[in-house]
Amino acid sequence: MSFLSQPILWGLFAAAIPVIIHLLNRRRFRTVKWAATSFLLRASRQSRGKKKLRHFLILACRTLAIAALIFAVARPLIGGFLGARSGSINTAILILDRSASMETKAASGQPSRRQNALTQISEAIKKAGSPRLLLIDSASGKLHEVPDPQALSELSLTSATDTEADIPDLLIKAVDYLDEAAPGQAEIWLASDLQRNDWKPSDPRWGAIRAGLEALPSQANLRILTSADEDVENLTLQLLSSRRIGDKMLLDLKLTRRKGTGDLAVPLTFSFKGARSSERITIHGQELQFQKHIPLSPKDTQGYGWVSLPPDNNPRDNSIYFAFGDQKPLKTCLVTEDPSSASSTYLHKAATAAGLQSAACEVLTPTQGSQIDWANASLIIWHAPLPAGTIASQLTRFVNSGGSALFLPPSETGHQAIFSSSWGDLHTPPQGQFFITGNWIKDEGPWQNGQNNSPMPLGQIRAIQRRSISGTGSSLAEWDDGSPLLYRQLEGQGSAVFMSTLPDERWSNLEFTALHLVAIQRLLEKGSDRLHADYRAIAGRKKAHTQGDEVRERLDHLEPFDPALESYRSGVYRLGERTLAVNRPPGESQAERIDRSTLEQLLKDSPYTLFENENTQTRLIAEAWRAFLIAVLLFLLAEALLCLQPKATGPPLRARKASPQPSSTP
Repeated sequence: MSFLSQPILWGLFAAAIPVIIHLLNRRRFRTVKWAATSFLLRASRQSRGKKKLRHFLILACRTLAIAALIFAVARPLIGGFLGARSGSINTAILILDRSASMETKAASGQPSRRQNALTQISEAIKKAGSPRLLLIDSASGKLHEVPDPQALSELSLTSATDTEADIPDLLIKAVDYLDEAAPGQAEIWLASDLQRNDWKPSDPRWGAIRAGLEALPSQANLRILTSADEDVENLTLQLLSSRRIGDKMLLDLKLTRRKGTGDLAVPLTFSFKGARSSERITIHGQELQFQKHIPLSPKDTQGYGWVSLPPDNNPRDNSIYFAFGDQKPLKTCLVTEDPSSASSTYLHKAATAAGLQSAACEVLTPTQGSQIDWANASLIIWHAPLPAGTIASQLTRFVNSGGSALFLPPSETGHQAIFSSSWGDLHTPPQGQFFITGNWIKDEGPWQNGQNNSPMPLGQIRAIQRRSISGTGSSLAEWDDGSPLLYRQLEGQGSAVFMSTLPDERWSNLEFTALHLVAIQRLLEKGSDRLHADYRAIAGRKKAHTQGDEVRERLDHLEPFDPALESYRSGVYRLGERTLAVNRPPGESQAERIDRSTLEQLLKDSPYTLFENENTQTRLIAEAWRAFLIAVLLFLLAEALLCLQPKATGPPLRARKASPQPSSTP
């Protein structure tokens, strides 16, 4: 508990006045022995203990009434966020999470998590005596002094953004400032929604944060303000990739439903070249990945647009933006041991199929790996022993940058590994039998369902040879015995896919089902996404900021233009000669939050407290003077009741009978 008027607490010495008066009154009388009263003293000796107790209670009530009155005048403060030492701090460092997830509302019409935190922190600072306030916001990551804490919610530094938050980095900056500046009694206040993507619980920097908090000379406490509403109904639209393929623009989209079950028809609004159109998408369950094709004309050398959801409980995750330029050729590099083999021929045909415009495929042997055009390739098909050395390093960088790699079984078993995966032994089924498919993932990967949710014909696959795969990745499709048929390892922005059989009649009937063609074309399209990266950026990242003498101009009109915030907000911008579609980070579309046990592990043995704000009416700090005034009345009432004289308990005196009068005789 703290007090707004701490000097008034010196008045607590006045609580001793009833005791002093009592002691003085005892000294005003002298004891005089009088024999006539001795029998009265003996009669009252039995009740003297009860009278003393009553007198002590009366004295205590008078003393406590004065003390409670002094506490009420001093204006006591209570609140779980600021705690017992809040009234004595002179510096508060506020770390404000301005990420897109902080714009979530508990219900329609209520303030967002960010707005609610700002309102309550402003109130807390005012009632705590207005200490010096320093702000570190998650968007800029810089420390600013706030001259007027009551205008905190009106600053551009506290406005909503589409960025992510790096909580470990922000805490390190706050600890470093306290260590260097030594501002006296200070505290760190952190307003965040505990989103896992922002807190990064596996980050090794948490050890340094704990050590820094414990080593601060002032033992600055860390107070965390978060929201308790975890399950909020909300829809999230995410752009997975965008690319131009021939005469169409391909958008890979993901729709996530945070709450609710069953089918839900969601209206989407598309804007392209200033024209808007609508389409309904039905989501089954919690998540849906789908692809949108936007037709282009030969004159569309550049363009941009956006896709949007209807308003809901978080407006910052309802829209995605895209931009494109000239067509980029689709280029595949096929590395094979034997370019003349049947499987190599089928792979080459699949990479240059008629459905892929401007598609080219270069065939190389493993010894010609230095000739691979890594900068312009979209897909690397590796039908040879796994690479090592320089080629393996170049292939790893290629996949991490967004390229696709498809690995097919080599002729011989090797011990080399790449992407934490390796080939195993060659297997054949019993005589007269085939390997058949088991389970597969239908909504993700190269063999996911088609546009009309039509499944791929994996049930038709028959194989007489396969090579085992081992690693830390995941199986997108399995054989009936659970071994992987299609296996994927995600690396950076790209993916490495292993297929355990070949499109060769000596191995399987993949050529008949054309599933190898589907996988290659989808991986090729996905890998081409990296060639269009010049038109994309992430909000808050370096690429989204102006460079040199560039002038920023917002091209879309979905939101009003605000120069102070546009580096941190999604949209389509022209920066000098660059055209960028800026979107929020992928991690901000994830709703997972860390729990109390994880938070305890991250800040173990560190001085911190957690305050969960359950609703918009919860107050960080409140005055408790009313409770003390009520206590004054109760103490005075108790004192009055104790002062009442008890009623006599003996039998009542009987009226004396009149003496009889003598009767008169006639």
